[in-house]
Formats: sequence, C-alpha cells, structure tokens
Amino acid sequence: MSYSFDDHQVPAQSIRALIVEDDHLCLEATRLLVSQHFTEVDAAETGAAAYALLDARVYDVVFLDLLLPDTSGHEVMHFIRTRQPDSLIIVISGDSSIDAAIRSLRAGAYDYLRKPYRPEELIKSVRNAAQKLKLRHDNRHYQHRLQQSEQLHRLLVNLSPDLIYTLDSAGHFTYLSDSIGSLLGYAASELIGQHYSRIVHDEDLESARYRMNERRREGRATRNLELRLKRRDGMATASGDLPYLVVELSAMGLYRPRPDGGEEFIGSYGVARDISARKQAEATINFQAYHDQLTGLPNRALFRDRLEQALNQARRQSHLLAVMFLDLDRFKNINDTLGHLTGDRLLQAVGQRIRGCLREGDTLARVGGDEFMLLLPSIRARDNAALIASKIQQALQAPFTIEGHELFVTMSIGIAVYPDDGDSMETLTKHADIALYHTKDKGRDGYHFFLHHLNSHLSGRMTLEADLRRGLQREEFEVFYQPQYELASRRIIGMEALVRWRHPERGMVSPGEFIPIAEDTGLITPLSEQVLQLVCRQARLWHDMGLPRISLAVNLSAKQIEQARFVDKFIGTLLAHRVPEGAIGIEITESMLVRDLEGAIGKLRQLAEFGIEISIDDFGTGYSSLSYLNRLPIDTIKIDKSFVHDIRPGDDGTSIVAGIAAMTRGLNLNLIAEGVETEAQLQYLERIGCHAGQGYYLSHPLDAAHATQLLGSQIE
Repeated sequence: MSYSFDDHQVPAQSIRALIVEDDHLCLEATRLLVSQHFTEVDAAETGAAAYALLDARVYDVVFLDLLLPDTSGHEVMHFIRTRQPDSLIIVISGDSSIDAAIRSLRAGAYDYLRKPYRPEELIKSVRNAAQKLKLRHDNRHYQHRLQQSEQLHRLLVNLSPDLIYTLDSAGHFTYLSDSIGSLLGYAASELIGQHYSRIVHDEDLESARYRMNERRREGRATRNLELRLKRRDGMATASGDLPYLVVELSAMGLYRPRPDGGEEFIGSYGVARDISARKQAEATINFQAYHDQLTGLPNRALFRDRLEQALNQARRQSHLLAVMFLDLDRFKNINDTLGHLTGDRLLQAVGQRIRGCLREGDTLARVGGDEFMLLLPSIRARDNAALIASKIQQALQAPFTIEGHELFVTMSIGIAVYPDDGDSMETLTKHADIALYHTKDKGRDGYHFFLHHLNSHLSGRMTLEADLRRGLQREEFEVFYQPQYELASRRIIGMEALVRWRHPERGMVSPGEFIPIAEDTGLITPLSEQVLQLVCRQARLWHDMGLPRISLAVNLSAKQIEQARFVDKFIGTLLAHRVPEGAIGIEITESMLVRDLEGAIGKLRQLAEFGIEISIDDFGTGYSSLSYLNRLPIDTIKIDKSFVHDIRPGDDGTSIVAGIAAMTRGLNLNLIAEGVETEAQLQYLERIGCHAGQGYYLSHPLDAAHATQLLGSQIE
C-alpha cells in the first residue's frame, strides 16, 4: 500500500492519526482529506474524548483544535507531549494571531494551520509529516538493525575459536575476544592496556614487530603469519605441556578521517587462529613419512637424504664415511615359530641395542623386514667401521627376553667405505649389499668389507636367480631317479626323486648351485610343487605300464611344509594324478623338524593316515633325539652318506652306523644307507642288518627313460 500526495510516492507504513475538533463539519472535512493518506483515523470532539483515546492508543499524528468546549487545546497538547512525545501535532485553529502560532510551536507543535485552511495547505502539511515519520521510522529501523548487527558481531567474535583483538597506535590491547581465556589462559581484562609483546614468544618478537600492530591495509596487510603466543604460566592444556600456542596471524591497520581530509592511524585489528593441532599433525605426518613406524628409526627415504648430505660434506672435507647393510640371521624362524608380535618386539629391542653402540651423528635406519642400514658420516680409517661392526655383534650376544622367550640372535653385516668402494649413494649402498651377501655366504654372524671381485660373484648369482625364475615358468626342470636296493635281494624297492635343471644355454646345472638360491629367494616352494607334479605323473605312468610297484620318495623343503594348506595341496596333487596308494613317500630332514616340531608332527600324521611313507633324511647330522622319533609317524631312517663314507674294511660293528642300525631295529623302523660307493661298504651294511642302500656303487641317478628300462628289467 502507498500514500499519494499529488505526484509524490511515499512507501507504505502503518500511521495512525487523531483529529480533535469540536466543529463537526470541519472535523469531517479534515477526516475526508487525510483518511486516504493514513492507515487509521480516529476523531474526538471534546478534550475528554481525546484524553480517553490518547490513553488507549498511540498516535503518530494529531490534528488539534485549540478551542475545545471542555478544555484548552494547549492542555491537550501538554498531555500529548507528556504521554506520547513522538507524536507530531498539527494545530488547526481559528486564532489567527501570530502569538498563538508561536506559542503552539514553542509548546511542541509540528505545524500550525489557520481556519479556514485551504485543502492544499493541509495536504502539504500531511505530506511533510508523513515524510518525517518515514525518515524517523527508517532511522529507527536502521538503528535497530545496526544494534542487532553489533550484537551479532560481538556474539560471533566471542563465540569464535580465534583470538580477535584490537590495538591502539602504540601497540596496547584495547579489545580481546573471550577466546583469550581458552587459548592462553588469561582474562581479557588482564591484558587490556598491556603491550602485545607480553604474549608473544621471545624468539618471535622480531617477526611480530610491525606485523601484529599492522599499519597497512587491504592487499599489503599481514596474512597468515606464523607466530608463537605464550600461555599463562601453569595453564593446563589438552595437547601437552608446551608453554606456547602456534597461531596464524592476519592483521590490518585502522584509520579515522581528519578534518583536513586525511586519515589518522588509530591502531590495528587482528585475528590469530590456533594452528597447534595442524602443526602437530604436520609434524606427525612428516615423522611418519621419514621414519619406520615400528621402531621409530629413520626409514629408507630419510637414510638416503642423510647419506647424500654426508657425501657432499665428505667430498668438501676429504674424509671417509662408511655405509653398512645389517641383516638379522634366520629372523624368519622367530616370526614363524613365535609369531609376528614377538618378531616385532625383537626388532624394536635390536634397534635400541644397536643405537647404544653408535656415536652422535651416526644414522641407523630400518629399511626392510629385518634389514637395517647404518651411516657413519665421518671416520678416520676403515678400522673405525670394523670397530663399530664388532661392537654391534658383541652387543647382540646377550639374549633378548621377549614375551617370556629367551632369544639369541646374530647379525650379518656388509660394509662399503667412501671413496674406496664408491663415490655415489647408489654405488655405496649396492656395494654394502654385496658385502652383506658375502657375509651370508661365509656362514653369517660376521662382517665383511666390500671387495671388487665380489661384484662379479653377486652379478652371477643375480643372473642365476633370474634364470631360475624363468626356468620355473618354462618348466626346464626334470626329475632323475636314484634306485634304492634291498640289500638281501639286490632288487629295487624304491627310488629317490632328485631335481635336475636342464638350462637352455648352460646345460645341466648342479643342484648345489641353484638349490641354495631357491631356498634364499623362496622359489624352493614352487620348485618342490613342480617336482611333485612330475613325480606323480611318472608314478601313474609306471603303474599303467605294469612295472614293479615301488615307492618314489620326494624331498620336502621347510618352507613347503610350513605352508598353512600344505597337506591339502599335497594330497590334492596325488588325487588329481590318481597316484596308486603307497607309490609316493616323502623325505624330511632333522633340521626341518626343529623349526616347528609341533606343527610338523600334526601335518606328518595327516600324511601318514593317507598312506604316505615318511623317511628321516640325513639322519645323525642334525638334532637326533629319541623323544621326537617316538612322536613322529615315520617308517624309515636314512643314514647320512658321511657316516657310510667312514666305513672301512675290517670294521667290527662298533661304528656309528652299527649303533644307528641297532636303534632302528629297536624302534621297528626300516634303515636305508645313502652314499654306498664300494663293495666293502655294501657287505658291512648287510652284515649289521641294514635294510636297503643307495649310492653310485649300486646306481647313479637316472633320467625317466633309463629308470623305466631298469624297472622293466626286473620283471620276471
């Protein structure tokens, strides 16, 4: 809705008007002229009626006649000024004297019209009053909104987790938000009037100078300046005991206009955001990126960075440095037998013990499961590196008590020295690794420096490993069969399956070359499974050919039998090839059993229940014990060839071999002697009651074709 005053448009608002007039005709004329312009129009013909309406309602405009039958208009005006001071009073009076007009205006009248008035005079006065009411309304509205905005701003400021402040031109606090208490432990009143330097960390005062009390504005003002603010002494924090808070500061200058048209600097406004949690998270992320999470030691990335820095310094100062590769010996046995939790605790303890042997500035890093690297950034001679290696080995001699287990560990170490063994990070680490391999080849538990001839040795080993992987994929491996003869009848009762590698370029590769590599790399498991497949096919083929029934013995590796599904996979292979019952046996070594005796016993019993014969190979060279022999479901013991080799003509039966033979008879086990190479050995074995034998004197290992012919020759 809008009010029309000639050609002027005034925005609509609720305006109430009161006409106080005792002349009925004049009252109605006035009502007719103003009613179209006001929301509500009331009328009173006496002072008493006017008082009653004014007590009941509030009016924006009052049209007042001064000559009323029961009272003076000036008294009504005084009543209005007292009760409703914001009302605009337009006097309409028959008194045309100038004194009456002046008196009315001094008493608070907004306008004075003389009777009889012209309609346009009244309309002009009404328009002016409406405009003034609109301005008053708008002003009150804006004041209310401003007050609400200020209240909201103050509320938001005090609810904000950020520290919001203002400073005077000298850098003293004039305002601080309520967050000062939770952030720094102060009440705002304690710091008002204090210089900002009271809460700035001493080491950051120079950074805060001219920035916390910033004079610049807009794009040049301070943005995201990192500072430390001091907490109040003794303030308890949830994030730790740090006596300071890390904040990100933004600040700008505050100015006010001067009479000459310029501006005067009056202080600054700033916001300090707590970024302590973010900085702590960044530090944690940075630590995790460059440290091993299990041991807390530097990881490979941090080690490489420190090695690069040490090399640059060694080049400038022409001094030596050493890089060591360290590897725990047979750590996998501990993991497999005692569990990964024990293994992890052991790695932590080993790391701590090694660090106790080092100097400040040396870097020990964990770079793999049980692999560590050590940087000695400055040494006087190669002997210094040897001394550290010896100290580490001596420190590891004392047992570790982990989860109630007393564990003994040894470590193999390889050492490369700058500049003799390389002048780059890649060369030094590679040569330290080669020296480590050399230590392992020499029996572990020691250290060796890099020697240049070792490089070609390792290169050949790596080439052979790559060829071994390809050979498995291309099925280059064959099975040879060495017959086992019953000594009494000289007939073949079994054969041991032996793997051979027919390399496409090198020809037949000795098992002594590739079996150790297969064991070190874990390839022994797929190799053993491939051999089992070949043996099962051959057993089925000989059965279908009607050849004499014998048992084919397959050697198992420790890694193979340690697999969780070993029994299921082994029996599944036999069933898949429809191998006749009793046609396949297995041979295991004593050293294999001690890795996990309880686990091995359970798996071997399952195989025995399936009808698979079990033999203990190389008996007497490992951890011979009657207690475990009684617990194992074994059928046969094989005497190691080293004992057979010691048999001499004229032995009277008091040798180790005779003792083993007597023991097997007592346990009701079969006995097979390996490495039979002479007639004298054969006769001696037969004389002491050995059941069977194998060796070059009886037969060399034969390929499948020749083994087939030999079996066929025994058909009667």
